[in-house]
Amino acid sequence: MPISGETGSTNNLPHLKLHERLAYSVGHFYNDLCASMWFSYLLLYLHYILKFRNTLAGYLLLLGQIVDAVATPLLGLESDRVSGFFRYGKRKSWHLIGTILVTVSFPFLFLKCIGCETADDWAQFVYYAPFVAIFQIGWASTQIAHLALVNEISFDESERVGLNAYRNAFTLLSSVVVYGIAWGLFGLDKSDEFRDSDALQFMILMFCVIGIGSIFSVFFHVATPESRFSEYAALVKRNNIHSPTVDMKWNDWLKEWQFYLVALAYMFSRLVANVSQTYWPLYLKETLRLGKVFVAIIPLIVFITGFFTSLIMRRVNRLLGRKLTFACGLILTGAACLWMWFLGESNRMQVFGAAVFMGAGSSTLLVTSLSMVADLIGANTATGAFVYGSMSLADKLSSGTALVLVQALHPCNAVGTSCCSACSWYYQHVMVFLPAGFSAVCFLFLLVMIPMNIGQLRKSLNAMSLIVAVDETDVASDQRAPLLSPRVSEGGSQLNINAEVHPGAEDT
Repeated sequence: MPISGETGSTNNLPHLKLHERLAYSVGHFYNDLCASMWFSYLLLYLHYILKFRNTLAGYLLLLGQIVDAVATPLLGLESDRVSGFFRYGKRKSWHLIGTILVTVSFPFLFLKCIGCETADDWAQFVYYAPFVAIFQIGWASTQIAHLALVNEISFDESERVGLNAYRNAFTLLSSVVVYGIAWGLFGLDKSDEFRDSDALQFMILMFCVIGIGSIFSVFFHVATPESRFSEYAALVKRNNIHSPTVDMKWNDWLKEWQFYLVALAYMFSRLVANVSQTYWPLYLKETLRLGKVFVAIIPLIVFITGFFTSLIMRRVNRLLGRKLTFACGLILTGAACLWMWFLGESNRMQVFGAAVFMGAGSSTLLVTSLSMVADLIGANTATGAFVYGSMSLADKLSSGTALVLVQALHPCNAVGTSCCSACSWYYQHVMVFLPAGFSAVCFLFLLVMIPMNIGQLRKSLNAMSLIVAVDETDVASDQRAPLLSPRVSEGGSQLNINAEVHPGAEDT
């Protein structure tokens, strides 16, 4: 396969085949299935099945987010440093380790405490905590390896946007699968309230997630290439003329302003999605007084809308650009929050419209912010996992803090119950003011980034300035050099040409 090494063009570099793009896109599907259950149903399970107090349920979620936050940059550094296990690709090796850890820990989160079902909730907290930690470490390992892989196997900006869009589409599809199965399970029960007997439905849903996710993980590991692209990745980095790159060590990123701006934009985009996904079920149940089956139907609408939005993100980004597309996502999210502010029991069926707006807006924000991270890394794939790990660190810490604050400030804590009459207005405020506030902060960071070219790093520009200065010095030196006589100069020129074109020719 020809390599365009002289010009820095990537036109002749390999592109992924259709089945390889599909395999990469489903590589995070198992993680996403688990995350959908974690954010949407764990709090519900802790409240209604295990009878956890609000604060203790919040602390269990916070524990998971903290473990994930600490693990991601450390795993990112290790993923960048270690070349792989048993000659397996370095990114896929860590992906496999994470998948195994998720598989052995996640089932216990939706099974009642073995041998301690009737114990106090603090004792059950101690039981569940190790499984939460192992699950989050495994989840982080899989996530970072999969995110870093995109810059290793794709050298075209448009192709990377497409891969991130398809990846996000399957993220949303995973939620559609989870909510679809939940709809079927909860719909079998005519009761609108959650009871202890619903633990069986949660257990069946969990085992469906494990089974489906394992199948897609096997397909990812079998069909996704990695090792055959390593030589091309080095070539692209060496000959990247559009965005000059230098070797970025992990501490070099900490000196780049763009690193922090993109991280904050990504973090608040994730906060919009995570907080809304976590509190949709409680908002529907306590504020709008909808039946149990709607805790599956409405989130299903959100993620179906997000799925189809993701499919067009590559074209939208190409047409409008990153920043304008991001602004469109913020407008859609703000519109959804405004709509939910005016919803109550009398007009609660309008929540379907708000769900469509939230699904389209949050999907646009996630795909575009993730593409910004890929643009930031560019050809600096050697430390790509550290960058993604740092982004995830900010995401997980902020999400965990937000969730535990919502639980700690719950007005029903004062009366010693998990839910009371104040739940109605409280969950409405959570679903309106938090996503809207996070979107407003995202807009401020977007304004700062408008004049910036994401991926044009300070260190690279300094290196290029140095090269230009050296070139100008060389030109000035040539101009000061004594001129040869025309005859000698012509002869020398002719001799050089002959020597280059006919290296074996005799001097004439």
